[in-house]
Amino acid sequence: MFSSLPLICLSLLPLVSAAPTRRAGLVGAAYIINNDPSGNSILASNMAEDGTLTFGGAISAGGIGLHGNNTNPNAGDPLFSQDAIKVVGGYLYTVNSGSNTVVMFKINPENPSDLTMLGQPVNSGGDFPLSIAVSEWGQVCVLNGGAVSNVSCFKADPANGLTALPDAIRALPLSQTTPPSGPAGSASDIIFTPSHKLLASVKGSSESQPGYIAEWAVDPTTGQLSQDFVKNTISSPGMNPFGMTPIPGRDAILSADPAVGYAIWDLTTVPATSNVISVSGQMAICWSTYSASTQSFFLVDPGASEVVEVAIDESLQSTTIKQYQLATGSGPLDGAVGSFAGKDYLYVLSAAMTSIDVFALPSKGGAEPVQTFNLTTAVNDMTPVSSKNLQGMAVYIVA
Repeated sequence: MFSSLPLICLSLLPLVSAAPTRRAGLVGAAYIINNDPSGNSILASNMAEDGTLTFGGAISAGGIGLHGNNTNPNAGDPLFSQDAIKVVGGYLYTVNSGSNTVVMFKINPENPSDLTMLGQPVNSGGDFPLSIAVSEWGQVCVLNGGAVSNVSCFKADPANGLTALPDAIRALPLSQTTPPSGPAGSASDIIFTPSHKLLASVKGSSESQPGYIAEWAVDPTTGQLSQDFVKNTISSPGMNPFGMTPIPGRDAILSADPAVGYAIWDLTTVPATSNVISVSGQMAICWSTYSASTQSFFLVDPGASEVVEVAIDESLQSTTIKQYQLATGSGPLDGAVGSFAGKDYLYVLSAAMTSIDVFALPSKGGAEPVQTFNLTTAVNDMTPVSSKNLQGMAVYIVA
């Protein structure tokens, strides 16, 4: 009866399940990784109906973390990336950068801090996996940013976890080491678009070698990628395409850029065109996420310790709505939005203070601080929590 459905979609059918019973007062969870070289763990925090967090547990990711080579060895953002951990449906995916593996977990909807590993961690197909993308048709791809740099794709199986798809590794020449040096010249993020494209962002290394977004076409029936990628070089004064977020309703994305602010990419042309926008006072905007309720993008700047809210209209013109100041020196990194009961909440990893900052988003331009949740106190020596190693942010909401 399903013979007309794409093969990838057929493999995804078992991932769909009946709506779970929500535990009273619990709406979901937020997840990061500690990326520790002694053992990588997922730090799960339960989410209450008011958006606040309480620590739920530390779950081994089945491998070890690794810190990229930075001029400051104690600097945060160890993977130089966005989307090191990803939640889609009732499943969580993450990387073990020091083991060169990726892994898939089932989330318990009655207790979202309870994660069950599916199968075993699998080889990432390259060195230093740093970002994961999961498509709406059931395909998982990882961005490897070390000496063997590429994108590598997998099928997600609800019983056995990840299995490599045939002929699904595509080279991405970076001339890097393992671990890579950065942030300049390093890989940043990988995402799928609704128009069946796989995108990987790469930072520039100099004014004569600006960053770019590599673009592969994807066949959703087989998971096959085009053999070669289209190199979409960022327009001046842009330099470092970093975290990427699709723009709803358009074949377009926003990419953060720590050199200037951000860029809006129109993917309907070949190569794609970019419109680079400078943000006043920005120092290092690297991460981006989107709120459906406010129809705003939220950009995270660790240099200025702030979050910038941006709106983009149907003609791809943008407006800075508001800049929200966080604690000085908090070193905010990855962010994600959770939506429940008609409300959106923004979760930002403030790595330098080993905390998660929570904001309610009642309206455009009206973000309100709700909580600063300290992970060091909450974890209480259960697993290592180092400001220089923490990475990622993903949220799960009980259906």
